[in-house]
Order: sequence, then structure tokens, then C-alpha cells
Amino acid sequence: MHPHSPARAPRTAGFTLLETAITLFIIALLVAAVFGILQSSLQLADSIRGEQERELRVQKFVELCETLFSRLPPDAVISIRPAQGFGSQSQLLEITNALSPFDAATPGVVTLAATTPRAGEGRPAALLSYEEIPLNFASTRQQNTTRPVELALLADVTTLAWRVFDPQTQQWIEKWNEKVTAADLIKSGMAMVSAGGMQQPAPAVPSAGDAGAPPATPVLGPDGQPVPGAQPPPQPAGSTSAYPRPPMLELQLALGGEEPRRWIFWVPPSFAQ
Repeated sequence: MHPHSPARAPRTAGFTLLETAITLFIIALLVAAVFGILQSSLQLADSIRGEQERELRVQKFVELCETLFSRLPPDAVISIRPAQGFGSQSQLLEITNALSPFDAATPGVVTLAATTPRAGEGRPAALLSYEEIPLNFASTRQQNTTRPVELALLADVTTLAWRVFDPQTQQWIEKWNEKVTAADLIKSGMAMVSAGGMQQPAPAVPSAGDAGAPPATPVLGPDGQPVPGAQPPPQPAGSTSAYPRPPMLELQLALGGEEPRRWIFWVPPSFAQ
């Protein structure tokens, strides 16, 4: 006869504490994985959107430069010199007597260069500056009634450099009329403005074969200085600029540390065709 064994209590249906903890841990892992995928997707979408916006800004900047060069008046003067305070990877492009990039009608001084914020903080930007030529020009900006309009076009600029094609040496160079400034040109009468506010072009230079023509104008080099022993080319009819104008300009631009990209722009000659 077997001894009577005590009856065991029936097991209550449900999860134990360990099973509940494991289940919650697995759910947390799944939620974290889904959240990570969503976050990565949003970051990728933001990166693609930012890249597209930056590429669009670069495209608009290049179109602005192309329009600016193609609409140069006959007496506009191009000067390229190193930009101060930005290192060796940037040149300042200054065009005296250029048409306004805003209305394409008012003559003035257009400047394109990379610059850092005035507070000394922040990323460098490509700055477009336009200043209308005043009727009563003063050598200092404080005495002028007009003020330049400045517009930041591109951000995080690491390289903004200009080169010109020298037709005499058949080479690309980094300076052009670098000793010529807009203030000097305006004061010397290269961009004359009448009392009625209409710009007067500089007088045409007669050719050496014309009767009573003055001595031929010396050939000016890229630095704006006469080249000794160089024979001046025959002046075409309607020539209005005493400073040479390059036939082509090259833009080197890099944003955010990327490799610089290059664009070539054709420049119209400094006389009416």
C-alpha cells in the first residue's frame, strides 16, 4: 500500500517575471531598430535635399556670372587680384562700369569674392557686391551718398578663384589689371557720368593711320602697366577701353571641402561689334 502523496496545486496560466522581462527586451530591440532605420532615412533625405539645394545655388551662381560677363558694356574694366584676408585660394573679381545684376540697366561696380563674416565667426561665403556709381564721386566711401548692396550667394566656400586667359602668352594667369581699382578708374574718367545721370563712354581711340591721330597707346600688360617694346595692335572701330580685356575667364569653386570645379566663361571684346 503506497503512502498518500499530497496533491500539487495547479499551475496558474500566464507569464513569469523572467518571461515578461525577455519579452519587453525583445520589443525594445525591435522599437530601437525601427527608430534607427527611420532616423537614418530622415538623415539621408535631409542630406539629399541639402545637396540638391546647394547644387541649385551653385548653378544659379554660375548663371549669374555668365549673364554678368555676357552683358559687359564696351567700357567695362575687369580687375582680378588676390582677396585680402582669405588666403591664397581666393581672388577678388571687380568689374567697373558693369551693369547692375539686379536691373541690368544701371552702371556701377560689381565685386565677386569669398569673404568671412564680419564678426569673425561662421563659414566663409561667396559675396556679391554692387555699388552704383554716384554722380559726385568721392574717394572715400563715407563721403558718398550711395552704399553698396551686398548679397551672400553661397555658403561654406573653401575655394573661389579666378583665372584669365592671356592672349599674348597663351596661358592662364591669376592676375589681371590687379593694380587698377574702381576708384582710380572713376576718378580718372574711365567711367564718366554726365550731370543728367547718363553714362558717357570714353572717346574712341583713333588709329595710327588717321590724320592728326595722337601717338599710339602703349600696350598694357595684365598688371595694367605698359609693356616695353611691345607694338600696340590696330584699334578696331568703336574701341572704348584703354585696358585689356581677357577673352576668357575661368572660375574655380569648391564648397564644404570638396574638390574644386571649373567653369569657363567667354567675355565679349571691349568694343562694339
